[in-house]
Amino acid sequence: MTNEQALISEAQNGDREALNILIGNYWQPIYRLVCYKVGNSDDAQELTQETFLRAFRALGRYKDTGASFKTYLGRIALNLVTDFWRKKGRAPQIVDIAEYQEPLPDSAERPEDAAISTEQQQELAKLIGLLPDEQRQTIELRIIAGISVKEAAHIMGKTEPALKMLQQRALKSLRKMCIERGFIEGGVEHGKG
Repeated sequence: MTNEQALISEAQNGDREALNILIGNYWQPIYRLVCYKVGNSDDAQELTQETFLRAFRALGRYKDTGASFKTYLGRIALNLVTDFWRKKGRAPQIVDIAEYQEPLPDSAERPEDAAISTEQQQELAKLIGLLPDEQRQTIELRIIAGISVKEAAHIMGKTEPALKMLQQRALKSLRKMCIERGFIEGGVEHGKG
């Protein structure tokens, strides 16, 4: 039995500390995914909280399917986000993914470098939004939320090789868009040339 399975089992038996550990382990990646999808921290906070409430209300019925608990939470979160946008009657907005990353230590970069970096992150977020739905979702799950290939494939109902192909196509499309907009040079990649 893995540590995660043991925690889930303890939480199912009413162990409050195990429940708190599960929340601590998964709050940040689920919040980051939801925040990216809804575009503001207030709604993201509420939807993330609802994700955990639903998951823990159903914890007694939770069965290990081979996917991680993070995958289980991710599926609940994405369903809530879909409902959120359906109730609003509109499509998700494009947001700056940089705002929802875990805090990074101060790298002592110059302010002008930080501004360029922020602008590039905003542009990248816009480009991700231009990808076909499955490619965009693959990038959101794999790169933004940091979910494994196996877990992302499970969430999207794909095989792992199919998901890897989607990710490869998405990254190739993003690279092409970056070249077209002059963010990176097209002819020479680092280490090649």
